[in-house]
Amino acid sequence: MIQFKHLLMTGLFLALTGCASSGKITNTPISEPLPTNRQQITTGAKGQRSDDAFFYIGMSGGGTRAAAFSYGVLQELRDTTYTIRGKEHRLLDEIDYISSVSGGSFTAAYYSLYGDRIFEDYETVFLRQNVQKTLVGSVFNPFNWLRSLFTGFNRTEYAIDYYDRMIFRGSPFNDIYDRDGPYLAINSTDLGIGAQFSFTQEQFNLLCSDVGSFKVARAVAASSAVPVAFAPVTLRNYDTCDNKIPPWINSGQEHVKDNPRLGALIDAYESYLGKKDRPYIHLVDGGITDNLGVRSLYDGVELMGGARKAARAANHMPKYIVMIIVNAATRPENPMDSVSDVPSSVQVVNAVSATQIDRYSLESLSLLEEAFNEWATDLSTPAQPVIPFLIKLDFDSIGNKKQRKLFNNMATSFT
Repeated sequence: MIQFKHLLMTGLFLALTGCASSGKITNTPISEPLPTNRQQITTGAKGQRSDDAFFYIGMSGGGTRAAAFSYGVLQELRDTTYTIRGKEHRLLDEIDYISSVSGGSFTAAYYSLYGDRIFEDYETVFLRQNVQKTLVGSVFNPFNWLRSLFTGFNRTEYAIDYYDRMIFRGSPFNDIYDRDGPYLAINSTDLGIGAQFSFTQEQFNLLCSDVGSFKVARAVAASSAVPVAFAPVTLRNYDTCDNKIPPWINSGQEHVKDNPRLGALIDAYESYLGKKDRPYIHLVDGGITDNLGVRSLYDGVELMGGARKAARAANHMPKYIVMIIVNAATRPENPMDSVSDVPSSVQVVNAVSATQIDRYSLESLSLLEEAFNEWATDLSTPAQPVIPFLIKLDFDSIGNKKQRKLFNNMATSFT
């Protein structure tokens, strides 16, 4: 009887994680590429933001830990002010661009939707909720068993439903664009080609689809859909519009010869134009391809042919470039090293995954540091040098040893 119960629960879990179900399609088709100027780096907070600086924040993955870390950074930016011509300004209002991954996407999306309201109710709505317990509990709900059998409902769809009702209140991306706030790139991973996928109109145009009508909750779920635990979020790659290569990809092709990394990026983008070969796109956790949220900006600048060309295209020539990288990665103590027991399969998988993500993040940071100084040089003129500020926030920077150990041993979860 006990074995039967275990088999039953295993079967239910697999059903609810979408092991053999069709992905729910909600992205809408378009007949021609949509303008991308609804969300430009230069549009946000026009009445409050200075044109002197380009201010970027990358919000990393790491479950609720990452969401809380990013939220704390926003609080500090709100409370940090400076004065120009006798008028006080908040650093928070200077943000031009937010790029997020996984847990960081909850904070990025909430702030992009609601602005300062995040400081009133975000902790109650999300940070202090045991979301993971709620999602795991969905496995034991008989109503969800029936939905999984007859409608393709799975644990990812339950998560999307929860996020949509309880956190993002049914909002599509158009609600973000109507606020005219910072440029937002919520990032996931295209499972089919192992490349980053960003929820922007530039990327959705390649799918002949409208990101504006797409639910924010579904994008955040894709950004945080840890493989196996959650089924991928599926998009339809429509063939309803012109399949021409867009200008922003063409501009990158001029620089491919000496940049194999850029060539791989362009190949990934061009794969979406093969509608017959890739009619469906399956998206999982963005941390697999970029757990720091820095690649979207780096790749964009590379595609444009450098910082000066990118700045001209955005009609924004700054005197300062400021990048804050909110890195919620941890370095926990590893109990497997203290015993002779052979590590379990779960321990091995977790260790391998963490190693790959950490190594790739380190490579991304090194790449960004080198590029960041090049961008400043590229933007500078003899009359106006551009001053760069790269600010890396992580738990290893905590001075107090006990506190550093405490933060580095925090689990990655949504509790």
